[in-house]
Amino acid sequence: MLSKNKVIRLALDDVDSPTYGCTTFSLSLIINQLIEEKVKFLDYPHLVRLNPNIPWKTRGNGSVSLTVEHDDPEHIFRIAKKIVYKSYVEADKKSTPAIVLFYGQDLNDELISFSEEALYKVLSVKRAKLLLEKYNFLYKTYGGEIGLVGALSGLSNTLTEHTYEIICYRYPENYLKPRKIDPYSIIEMSNKTYPYTYNNYDPLTNRILITPHGPDPIFFGIRGLFPKILVKAFNMLKMEEKPSHYVIFKTNQGTNSHLKTLFKIKDIKPYYSVKVRGKVKTRPIIKEGGHVFFLLEDESSNITCAAYEPTKSFRKIILNLRPADIIEVGGGIRPPTKKDNMTLNIEYLKVLELAEDLSYENPKCSKCGRHMKSIGKGKGFKCDKCKIKSTTANKIAIKNPRNIKHDIYLPPPSAHRHLTKPLQYYRIDLTKNFLLEKNLFFKSFK
Repeated sequence: MLSKNKVIRLALDDVDSPTYGCTTFSLSLIINQLIEEKVKFLDYPHLVRLNPNIPWKTRGNGSVSLTVEHDDPEHIFRIAKKIVYKSYVEADKKSTPAIVLFYGQDLNDELISFSEEALYKVLSVKRAKLLLEKYNFLYKTYGGEIGLVGALSGLSNTLTEHTYEIICYRYPENYLKPRKIDPYSIIEMSNKTYPYTYNNYDPLTNRILITPHGPDPIFFGIRGLFPKILVKAFNMLKMEEKPSHYVIFKTNQGTNSHLKTLFKIKDIKPYYSVKVRGKVKTRPIIKEGGHVFFLLEDESSNITCAAYEPTKSFRKIILNLRPADIIEVGGGIRPPTKKDNMTLNIEYLKVLELAEDLSYENPKCSKCGRHMKSIGKGKGFKCDKCKIKSTTANKIAIKNPRNIKHDIYLPPPSAHRHLTKPLQYYRIDLTKNFLLEKNLFFKSFK
């Protein structure tokens, strides 16, 4: 039986800067050294995406962690510090990396609660440090302490719902060069592995989605449900540069884990990720730039909701909403500006109840059948042809067809965030775990 004292959890955050590095890459170097030392891994490495609306995030606001069996936490900590500090120096000390290590104890409710709040709230460094001190964590920062929030959150997240991602890395001499993969092999891979992989390609915008665009070490990443299928998908690709190595991560990507908490509108704060149910108050309108806005209300208050231009065809769906429709929306909160109120940036729409969409036309003349004209408010109607007047006739209500139904709607894949749950996964159990296969989750091509 495994001794609790030998279970070590290590996490990193903020190792990357806007122009250099990657937190997952630094963890992959730690993993490589631990494999060489024959350290036993107890689970797939974790990649936890935190609140995507944090304004000071570098790119994807991702924290990484691993769980191993070892009787010397200080040794594991030294390895992590050496690798992370090297990355910090190579980034010209423009990053703010944090390392935290937890051993000898199980994750408790207080730590897990902190990690869950980090998915949708803005948390303080002070609160993170209080927990680190309270539970005797080892921790180290360089350049600032903001990374402690993410590192602690990533380490403490249980990933109850999860998917997997295989992330492939590049050799340093290729960092500034375009990533070269045959796009047709990506499309073919996507078609053959659907629905077990997702968001590889967006046919609406004709965009390849597995490759980033910055000068970082990541070559590409494929996301999906099963580690073995991710390896098959990897092998389907026709790469025109030699990869360095890959790691398979267990992750909360594709789970909507940042949108689990239902908020009253009055309780919403800037930069939160929220889920709200309410009644459409105003008919959606298009404003300059092609953005679509409407007002949503609940019993506590109201808020402006927006579908911005990058969501493309999703805006047409939003334009079909009508006052009194009952809906649920999830998304990030943009703070108020001098021009605009606080706004909910819609990531998904769930239609719960549809109101009648009525328009009104003037009554018809009883003699000729033509539409009559209003004489004035409260004065009735008159037929110009027959000269017939009526003070008792009323406008006729016309029930318009609704071009929207009770369903869940999402923007196209190119507008998805890391955490966005794709439609095909709404009816899939994302709690299924796979035992770690040591020869599967990491591979070097050196």
